[in-house]
Amino acid sequence: MAAHLQKSKSNLSKLFPIFIIFLIIASAGLALFKVSQKDHVLAPQIALIKVTGEINSVMAEELSKTIDKASKDSDIKAIVFEINSPGGSVLPSKEIAEKIKAISKPKVAWIREVGASGAYWIASATDKIVADPSSMTGSIGVIGSYLEFSKLFDKYGVTYQRLVSGKYKDAGSEFKNMSAEERDYLQGKINKLNQMFISAVAENRHMDKFYVESLATGEVFLGVEAFENKLVDVLGGKAEAQRTAEKLAKLKSSRFVEYKTEKGFFELLNSGADVAAYWAGRGIGDAITPETSNKIEFSATI
Repeated sequence: MAAHLQKSKSNLSKLFPIFIIFLIIASAGLALFKVSQKDHVLAPQIALIKVTGEINSVMAEELSKTIDKASKDSDIKAIVFEINSPGGSVLPSKEIAEKIKAISKPKVAWIREVGASGAYWIASATDKIVADPSSMTGSIGVIGSYLEFSKLFDKYGVTYQRLVSGKYKDAGSEFKNMSAEERDYLQGKINKLNQMFISAVAENRHMDKFYVESLATGEVFLGVEAFENKLVDVLGGKAEAQRTAEKLAKLKSSRFVEYKTEKGFFELLNSGADVAAYWAGRGIGDAITPETSNKIEFSATI
């Protein structure tokens, strides 16, 4: 019995130094964790807001809420918009751009892969634009298009009965051939929307309107080409976007905090329907006419 107790004491004495070493290592690790955690918490925050996919009314509403949250958060010192969008409907693009422009905090657009057309309009509303050299941007212009089936109807003996209260009420209907007068009428609308686009970019970017107009051919520029044409300010990726935001906010260091608004069930359904319509060839966005009851199919997108 005595021998057994003596053996147990001997084993404990051997384990004791190991236990002490373990405690020292654990304490040091915990201290380092607390220091790093403290530094992490104290690092100034930059909000990262993603602008992804087709620009439509649902996106505009969601982004508006997200921007409000980031703007009101006192811990947020700057905002970076990560853009990956081919563009979209005219009005939502304009609304988002105006919302961004009104932000008092430093704001940077980061064009990751695609930031074209309406997405470029949005990017132009920030203080600085960062674009990957291989990204696609620009595409300043407006498009209006629809499918016209009048000849197909003629082939199968289908007729279009026209009952309207005004001569332009069914301008752009896919069921009849477009007249020269109607073409001029709709082209005029497209031209006015295009001028709004050009004027907004020129004002936001502090550029000469005629210079922007010379670039408004609908051409898609690579990031490096956009930089040469002064459509973007810096070439780079996420790290460069962060550094640019830090410079604007006069920060020595920072960390990204992603801000996003969760979609409700009906918003998801609406968004899905918009995307389906887009890929079906209806164009990006809504019809330029406010009325949907007359089923005009002509759509203007950017």
